[in-house]
Amino acid sequence: MDQRGCDAATYFSGLQQDARVPAGYRFFHDSFGFVPSERPGTQPLTMAINGIISDAAETHAVGVTTGNRYPGAPVVLARERLRSGRLRGLVVNNRVANVASPTGYADAVAVAAACASRFGLPSEQVLSISTGVIGWSLPVRKMLPVVESLEHHETDAATFARGIMTTDRYPKLAWSTTAGGATVLGAVKGAGMVEPNLATMLGFFLTDAVVDPERLGSVFRRVVEQTFNTISIDSDQSTSDMVLLLANGRSGITVSETELEAILLPVAQRLAEEIVRNGEGTSHVIELCVRGVADRSVAQAIGKQVINSPLVKTAVYGNDPNVGRILGACGDALDRYDRDRSIDASALRIAIFGEEVYRDGAFHLDGDRETRLSDALRDTAMDPALHGCPQYTGTVEIVIDFTPRSGRGGETGAADDAPGESAEVRVRGSDLSYEYVRENADYRS
Repeated sequence: MDQRGCDAATYFSGLQQDARVPAGYRFFHDSFGFVPSERPGTQPLTMAINGIISDAAETHAVGVTTGNRYPGAPVVLARERLRSGRLRGLVVNNRVANVASPTGYADAVAVAAACASRFGLPSEQVLSISTGVIGWSLPVRKMLPVVESLEHHETDAATFARGIMTTDRYPKLAWSTTAGGATVLGAVKGAGMVEPNLATMLGFFLTDAVVDPERLGSVFRRVVEQTFNTISIDSDQSTSDMVLLLANGRSGITVSETELEAILLPVAQRLAEEIVRNGEGTSHVIELCVRGVADRSVAQAIGKQVINSPLVKTAVYGNDPNVGRILGACGDALDRYDRDRSIDASALRIAIFGEEVYRDGAFHLDGDRETRLSDALRDTAMDPALHGCPQYTGTVEIVIDFTPRSGRGGETGAADDAPGESAEVRVRGSDLSYEYVRENADYRS
C-alpha cells in the first residue's frame, strides 16, 4: 500500500464482493491476442471481449451518444437500434474503436449478430460497442469465435468494468438501492479524450426497477446533463462513446420518475468524479464553482473554459498558485460566451481553497497566502503514474463568483440567491502532467 492508501488488489476485491448487481443481468469476459493490420511490426496486443445480457424479454433501453460529427460505427448502430427502446445484449471490446474503418458498420453488425445468435436474442436488440485506437479495423475473424463462446465465460461486474478499460487507471463501479429493493448499477470507462457533449465515454447503467418507458429517456438525459456533461479531462470530444441505461423490471418494484432520478443521480455523480480522478496523467482533480451567472449553460461553458486552460492546468500540476492564469482564463471565457455583456465583469471574485485571492479588480496576495495555497495543492496531489485503484486526496477547490455586489453574502465567495440568478454550477477537470503527454505520445507505439 502506498502513502495515499492505494492497494490495487484490495480495491478490486472490494468491488467484486460489494457490488450490487440488479436481478436478471449477467456479465461475460474473455480475451485474445491479435496484431493490428495497420500497425507496423508483429508485436501482438490483447483485446478484451466483454458482454452484458439481460434475461428479461422486455428490457427497455435509452442512451445518449457523443456529439462528435464523425462518430464510429458502434455509435451509428446504437442510434439505429435504440429507436425501438429495447436492448437485450451488449458486446464491448477495447483496443480498437472501429471508427472510419472501410468495413466498420458491417463489422459491428457481424459481432452483434454473433452474440445474438449464441444467446438466442433478437439481432436488432444487441449492440457491438468499441473503444480504443481510432483508425484501426476490428479483427473480426478473431473476434467472432470469442464472442460465440462468451456464454462459457460468465464473470462478475468488477471484471467486466476492468475489461472495458483502455488507458484507465482502475475499474469504476457504483450502485444504489431503493428502500423497496430495486437496484441501479453503473460501470464506466474513460480516461482521455473526455470532453462530454451528450456523453463522451462508455457508460452502462442497469436497473431491475419497473419504470415507465416513456419517462426513461427524459430522466436519463437530465442525469447525464448534471453529471457527465460537467466533466472534462483534456477538452477533446471522442468519436466513439455513449452512455446506456437498461431497465428490465425483474425486481417487480415500480419506481416513479422522481424515484428513478433519485437513485440514478448519485451513481452517475460518483462515476463522473471517478472518470476525472482516474484520467490520463491526472495528478490533481479540479472542482470549479461558477456563481452569479443567470444562464446555466453559459456558466458551465465559462467553468470548462477555465479548467481546460493549459496554463491553468500546468500551474495546478506544478503546485503553483498562479492565480493570474485563472483571471486570464475567466476574461477569455467572458469574451467567448458573454456576448451580450450581461455578466458584470467588475464583480468578479476568485477564491482558491476558500481563500479569496481576487476582488474589486485587484489581486490580494502575500507570501503567507502563496505558501498556504501551494501547500494545499501539494496535499491534494496524486501520483499520476500509479494504477490499480483510486487515490482519494481531495480536490483543488476554485470559486469564480460574478454575483453583483447587491446580491452577495459572505466574504469568501458565498452569495445569497439574487432574483433572476441561477444556482451555482460546478464542473470538474484535471491538471496536465508529464504523464499525460507520455501516455498519449506512446499510445499506439
